[in-house]
Amino acid sequence: MTTVRKTIIVTDKQDAWIKAQIAKGGYTNDSELIRELIRKEQSKQADDDLSDERKAKVLANMEKHDETIQKLAL
Repeated sequence: MTTVRKTIIVTDKQDAWIKAQIAKGGYTNDSELIRELIRKEQSKQADDDLSDERKAKVLANMEKHDETIQKLAL
């Protein structure tokens, strides 16, 4: 896996939060923390995409069900 160096700018408050997370022992450095945050967001978006896909399937099934009911009512 290749890596790409990025430079980011954060506020003083954000920097303090990052340092606090590292001090708690959860991460060894800024990059590790930021990569973890990115992975979490990627996972969340993947879940959202699946959820949207499921919603579309449910709606399609509901439409089929409605069509069937309308045919039976005739």
